[in-house]
Amino acid sequence: METYTKNGKAILYEVIKKKNKNTYFRIHEDHLRVTTNRYATKNQITRFIDLKFDQFYEKIYHSKRVEKSDQLTLWEIPYTIVLSAGKFTYTIINEQIFIQSKLTDLRKIKEQVYQAELLKKIKILEPMIFETVSKKGLSLLPVKIKYLKSKFGSYHRKNNEITLNTFLARLDPIFLIYVIYHEYAHALVFNHSKDFYNLLGEFMPNHKLYQKDLKKIAII
Repeated sequence: METYTKNGKAILYEVIKKKNKNTYFRIHEDHLRVTTNRYATKNQITRFIDLKFDQFYEKIYHSKRVEKSDQLTLWEIPYTIVLSAGKFTYTIINEQIFIQSKLTDLRKIKEQVYQAELLKKIKILEPMIFETVSKKGLSLLPVKIKYLKSKFGSYHRKNNEITLNTFLARLDPIFLIYVIYHEYAHALVFNHSKDFYNLLGEFMPNHKLYQKDLKKIAII
């Protein structure tokens, strides 16, 4: 692990050499992970870190949403977990979430809750989403929900379906709305061209505000 310092601030980073053609910079827990090829020099890597320093620093230190082991966050509200064995169900009472599950892995139990919460929220949002996208000839698309390490959502053109990250259940619901509209826009414009952003602007006129904020949030 190495440190890069700029303007009194420091970023921890690690370099992993693989048979990559390109170099990738990703946030991993509390540091920057650089995956690159054996020809990349330290100077090349630190030049890019310097160029994107503020963005990397913000993602690592100001946008981490670390939960305590006995805590679960839903729509930006933290709850203390009270766990028992049985068929999966959960109830929120004041500042506690009472979860019943046959699973024993706490991370997997949390994922069960995140998935259930997203399904509930999507059901509530569907009439609004349909009213918006139907103006462009789109119908409601099938949605898959799972944990994704590097993105909040994706559109699969082959199956004409959307995948949403369970991590979205931990954030303000406005980000879920943004990601949904983003993926529906890809159903008509597959790339990130000007046409895509014009369409996204029709779906969600203030999308740039949430796009900017979402880029600062590291998926953990």
